[in-house]
Amino acid sequence: MIVIKSQEPVYFNNIYQQQSNFAAGMTILETDNGYVGYGGTESSGNIGQMILFYKISKSGEELIWKVYGENNHTYYYGNVGGAMIKTVNGNFAMACHNDSPSGLVYSSFFYLDENLDTLWRKKYNFQAYTITVNCIQTSDKGFILTGYVWEDGPDTDIIIIKTDGNGDYQWHKIYDDNYVTQGTNTIELPDGGLLIGGMTWIAGYDQSMDAMVIKTDSLGNEQWTKYYGNPNVDDDMALVAMADDGNFLVATVYGEWVVSPDTRTGRIYLVKVDNEGNTIWEKKIGPKMYHCIIKNIRETNDGNLVAAGFYYSDTISEFILNGWIYKFSQEGDSIWMRDYYYYNNAYDDNLFYDASPTTDNGYIAIGKARPDIGNNKMWIVKVDSMGCDTPGCATGTFVKELPLPAGNAGELRIWPNPAE
Repeated sequence: MIVIKSQEPVYFNNIYQQQSNFAAGMTILETDNGYVGYGGTESSGNIGQMILFYKISKSGEELIWKVYGENNHTYYYGNVGGAMIKTVNGNFAMACHNDSPSGLVYSSFFYLDENLDTLWRKKYNFQAYTITVNCIQTSDKGFILTGYVWEDGPDTDIIIIKTDGNGDYQWHKIYDDNYVTQGTNTIELPDGGLLIGGMTWIAGYDQSMDAMVIKTDSLGNEQWTKYYGNPNVDDDMALVAMADDGNFLVATVYGEWVVSPDTRTGRIYLVKVDNEGNTIWEKKIGPKMYHCIIKNIRETNDGNLVAAGFYYSDTISEFILNGWIYKFSQEGDSIWMRDYYYYNNAYDDNLFYDASPTTDNGYIAIGKARPDIGNNKMWIVKVDSMGCDTPGCATGTFVKELPLPAGNAGELRIWPNPAE
């Protein structure tokens, strides 16, 4: 007798907001009995913006809602998804930043237990503004925090901060390319070195943003820096990941058409590079999307990759921001891409900052949703293995005959893949 066990996918599209003030989600991670992460919120008192730690059940019910803040301080939850990680001992670490009454901005690093209680918190400051938006755990069980610093003038510099397993400072490195630069995420490489994703632009110049990647040795000493994207149109942040063949993947948005001085269309842009920074291949995938932004990239349970972000749906005249999830192979081939919303009227916002694979072979994404009149709410969507937020959206067989190119030569490209 053969027994086959299958797990029915769970679907939900929920918002969470304990008070009438705003709430936003930046990371979502699966645990044995639910999902946890962090974001930002406010209290009904006069404390200011705070960090939110939450847990929901596998079916989407709220289980834990904890806030961390201090009077006369504002905590910034960052602009990059995935800044909270699960550590090797089953606890959680998270990087953010906060201001102080003195006017300084500190990097804040939280270490939490499985109940999201704070075990310790560390602060670091190297210039007037020390901002961290992401963290990883390294092979020595320490941590790397990624972000940027600013002292005066228009320009900022990328920073990484290395700590031990207790969050105690070990060293930091600052990278300056004479423009506005910000770090987004870092990965540790098999040779012990680091690959840092980021972005750079020229202050005061529209359409000057490019994706930026820095390769360092194990102590953060720069070995090379590369720039990706359209030099004449704004692109987006670079998010970096290991490829399964030992090379590196860079995900960003390639800017293609300027809509207004500060808005453009863009396409998802994937680049595979080798250890010396040489491009192995590059691919622009999917349609042009107004104001397309990428916020995080993760490896999936089947060895592929999933990314999340948002864009203006249809035309910018409607001003509706929709979240998107995009799954692609290690070779940059599109598997599926879908967009999602909670509010769907003019001037509504639906933004994704993170998407993670789940043990039922589906995915869960988090961000914030806001109606035209109202505050942001934390927004979480659970989908199946094909990205469907309702059963059966990817089923059916359709046949369409297409003429061959002249001389039976050329190639046929179909998107999305699988196509409807």
